[in-house]
Amino acid sequence: MTILFVQPAVGHKGGGATYPKTWIMEPLSLAVMSALTPKGIDRLFMDDRLDEVDYSARPDIVAMPVECYTAARSYEIADRFRAQGAKVLLGGFHATMNPDEAAAHADAVVCGDAETTWAGILADLRAGSLRRRYFGQGGVFCPIPDRSLYRGRRYGPLNLVETSRGCTFNCEFCSVQKFFGRRYTPRSLDEVMAEVESLDKNIVFFVDDNLAMDVPRLKELCRRMEPTRKRWVGQLSIHSAKDDELLALMARSGCAGVLIGFESLDATTLAAMGKRVNTANSDYAAAIENLRRHHLSIYATFVFGYDGDTHETFRRTYDFAMESRFFFAAFNHLVPFPGTDVYARFVREGRMLHEKWWLDKSVHFGDVVFRPRNFTPDELAATCEKYRLKFYSLPSILKRGMDFRANTHGLLKAFYFFASNLTQEKEVLRRKGLPNGGEP
Repeated sequence: MTILFVQPAVGHKGGGATYPKTWIMEPLSLAVMSALTPKGIDRLFMDDRLDEVDYSARPDIVAMPVECYTAARSYEIADRFRAQGAKVLLGGFHATMNPDEAAAHADAVVCGDAETTWAGILADLRAGSLRRRYFGQGGVFCPIPDRSLYRGRRYGPLNLVETSRGCTFNCEFCSVQKFFGRRYTPRSLDEVMAEVESLDKNIVFFVDDNLAMDVPRLKELCRRMEPTRKRWVGQLSIHSAKDDELLALMARSGCAGVLIGFESLDATTLAAMGKRVNTANSDYAAAIENLRRHHLSIYATFVFGYDGDTHETFRRTYDFAMESRFFFAAFNHLVPFPGTDVYARFVREGRMLHEKWWLDKSVHFGDVVFRPRNFTPDELAATCEKYRLKFYSLPSILKRGMDFRANTHGLLKAFYFFASNLTQEKEVLRRKGLPNGGEP
């Protein structure tokens, strides 16, 4: 038996256009599935973001994770392999939220976490009794993912590691709590550290939705990371920036920076989002100062398109980002992902331009797919792009590079700051206009 694991792209512009390089990281979910696959089963791997999919391969099984932005491309690949006689298994966030849609392109759909279903799926395949749906149970983690699957591939200098799953917050636009059911499930720190120590790269990205869901646990993780001398980054909620002991431990443990979802500077908009953790911790300036004092850089994310947002909202947010000298900042428009509360609200209010926008060939990455109150859809998309490009302009980079406490604290960090920021303008343009699906 031969399994082909495929990591789909969003789509391809064609004509030899380069895929966004910052999106090309080792796909953790497929390394997990490979590790859970028994010996004696041959494994192949194709990454649609790096190479053309080789349809001349003749696997028995094709397994793909499906996310909203990759759904159309996933279905194209699935349909071609099924036409050649392969069994196709689809899973991931989008397939879980839209199982009937995914089932039209698959022999089986895995809903939820796959760790508890994979052995049964393989047994059913051998017996010729594959079921149409499998439902995974949460709380089980793969001890160490099989990264040998990616040997020889052109990935960046970091490894993705998971220490927990889920988030108990209830943000309107977020699909995480819909997938995991507002549960937070920690992984054994002994397993986490065994995985970290097995890595051959010196930078770790902890992919948890919120590392600060359990602050005492995060402190213990930091204590265990310190002797490894690895550098790491991760995602935190703003409330953790009040804890000086935590920030000191993070800095000593090798943390270079954190991603924080500020989302909005307006309390009314935060309330509409359901971002109560930010409303309760609204002194952003104090939080930023605490992080910078501990030499921790910040990747700040903002979401635009809520009913109170105007052009002044963009100007104020940009000024705030520059005053804060963020390492990176994302000026994102609101995206109504299927299954989220905001998607259901927009459908109910008749504000969706395309209800199944992820399959619509007229929709491209960066398009706004709903009717904002104070912008046209095209105007909102263009304004987001304007401020992305402005933030990554040379004058902005030079100004933010003068932050010697965080962004350019030491020669190595200064090199990474300038090297990564100077490529961001090209990355913004590479992402713009990616179609739903499409061959290279």
